[in-house]
Amino acid sequence: MVELKRTKLVLRFNIGTEDEPKYKDVTFTRIAEDTTDAAIQTVGAALAELYSYDMVDVYRINEVSLGE
Repeated sequence: MVELKRTKLVLRFNIGTEDEPKYKDVTFTRIAEDTTDAAIQTVGAALAELYSYDMVDVYRINEVSLGE
């Protein structure tokens, strides 16, 4: 039985240069499982404004249990 355990929001930033990118992920936990993808993207974009690096992408990670 597949069971959704938790949802995370991950922001990926380029902390390197354009020629030599280096990425840093910032993870936010305890995201409500029923949050829409559009809402996660909107919140991710708003949070990215608080950082001094350029955001590369917003990720939604759903962790699921596949049972025993």
